[in-house]
Parts: sequence; structure tokens; C-alpha cells
Amino acid sequence: MGATETLVLFYPTLFLLLGIIAGIGYKISKCHICLVGLFGYLLANTAFFFFVEGGLPGIERDAVGLGLEVFQGLSWSETAALLFTPSIYSLAYTCLLLMGYLYTGVAVAMSRKNVSSELKEEEHGGASNVDW
Repeated sequence: MGATETLVLFYPTLFLLLGIIAGIGYKISKCHICLVGLFGYLLANTAFFFFVEGGLPGIERDAVGLGLEVFQGLSWSETAALLFTPSIYSLAYTCLLLMGYLYTGVAVAMSRKNVSSELKEEEHGGASNVDW
């Protein structure tokens, strides 16, 4: 996988899937939105740093990436800069994560609401589903 595929295809897909998983697992609330957004922002900055510092192999023949060695020897201030310095990619990935979370959370909430309303109709003997 080359650099362009990683930045444009793999990372966005990964963050969108993480948002969908979070949307299935957590109900939508202001606290959850903030926590998911913060987690996504920190993860996006870490993933972008991993990419920029050579964690993945390049496109040249027999290229070898450094892997997790890119994080060795970081001082406290470098770690803070790594986690909190924004880039256009980290903001875009965080937006994708939040969009996946919110869309899935709304869809799950609507499906739960529909199921509960159908169960209430069945309990009360509602004949709204009968075709005349």
C-alpha cells in the first residue's frame, strides 16, 4: 500500500468504521460525542505521526517501515506535540469518525424506537396492521 492509498483510502475508511462501531455501542449524548471526538482526534494525530515518521513502508522496492519504533525516544513535550498539534488530516479523520458515530447512533435509536412502538401496539391489541 502506497502513501496516497494510506492517507486517502485506508485511514478514512478505518476512522469511518470506528465511528460506526462507536455509534452501535454508545447512545448519543453530549458527553459521548465529546469523548468519541477526543479519542478520534488523538488517534488521528497518532496515526498521522506514524505515517509521516516512516512507520509504514514506502513505495520503493524492498522498502521496510520502522513500525512502532517511530515512537521510541520521544520526550514528554514531543509526545504532547504529537497528540495535540492539529493537521488537516487529523481534523478530516475526526470529522469522519464523528459522522459515522452520529449517523449510526441516530439509525440505531430510530430502529429501537420503531421496535418498541411495534411491541406496544401488539401488547394493546392494536389492529393497525390489518388490511381491509
